[in-house]
Amino acid sequence: MEWLKRIGILVIMAPGLFMAHAGCAGAPVNKTLQAEEALAAAGFQLKMADTPAKIERISRIPQKQVVWAMIKDREVYLWADAAGCRCFYSGTRQNYKQLLRNQWEEKAERRTDWYQAQDDDPLWLSHGWDD
Repeated sequence: MEWLKRIGILVIMAPGLFMAHAGCAGAPVNKTLQAEEALAAAGFQLKMADTPAKIERISRIPQKQVVWAMIKDREVYLWADAAGCRCFYSGTRQNYKQLLRNQWEEKAERRTDWYQAQDDDPLWLSHGWDD
């Protein structure tokens, strides 16, 4: 009979635990907006595809990824979104390197924030190595 009580408690608590966990997921992330902000921060220039011919041209570019191209003997890096914003971002090698640096720094910052959060967590297992 004891196990029956435990199952009853578990059945009562499970939906609450599930809802609490689902609440931690946060707001949905708009990856396209994040990519556009990262490109702009790295110095890429936003250009609108405001004619059918321009839309057709950027449709041939792999969508929503940075690609390298030679245009009129110039090296350029492009990111296109023909279906969404009907725009593309254009940048130089320096802009692309800055984009990679920014991404690396952002990942390093997230890791640092995570590790610092563990110091504030009373449930985080302490190994006693820093004692």
